[in-house]
Amino acid sequence: MRTDLHIETGDQNAVKNLLDDTIVEFFQGKEEFKLHYGWDNAKLLLMVVATIIAAVSHFYKHPAIPEDVLIYSCVAGFFFIHALLFGYTTFIEKDILLRMTRSGSNPGKTILVRTTFPYTESHYTISIHHANAKGKHRKEELYVGRYFDKDGYFSKEAFTKDIEIVLSRFENKDKKQ
Repeated sequence: MRTDLHIETGDQNAVKNLLDDTIVEFFQGKEEFKLHYGWDNAKLLLMVVATIIAAVSHFYKHPAIPEDVLIYSCVAGFFFIHALLFGYTTFIEKDILLRMTRSGSNPGKTILVRTTFPYTESHYTISIHHANAKGKHRKEELYVGRYFDKDGYFSKEAFTKDIEIVLSRFENKDKKQ
């Protein structure tokens, strides 16, 4: 059972990116979920502002402002924006892959999908929970070796089946609450 998706399985970043992309595709295909990209768009907008600041420092010459003041101001602004983005993604967002809500029932509750794949580990961890959930979140560990053959071909069907199981466990837990 080969698909055309082939990666070097020794590259953990490539493996995590492929698994993350497959999860995003999975939830995009589900009619009952609406994905939210507002925070992602805000981060991209901040990066555009930082890039414009960098371009201003390089190309803009003003006769009344000394060049070194302009450059230092732009560098400070650029690094300030990067520090904000770094702090937000490292300490607040952490490992959030998706933000979404249900289209039908409970449309107001935000659901988060978090994933991790630590270096030298063979298990990919996924957690689906409500954004305002207190306490420990249930994490599901998935053995990555199940989804790739010895040549590095990805079995999307097997991975998607396991994501369906994780989602059904979340939905069963959600119904009990």
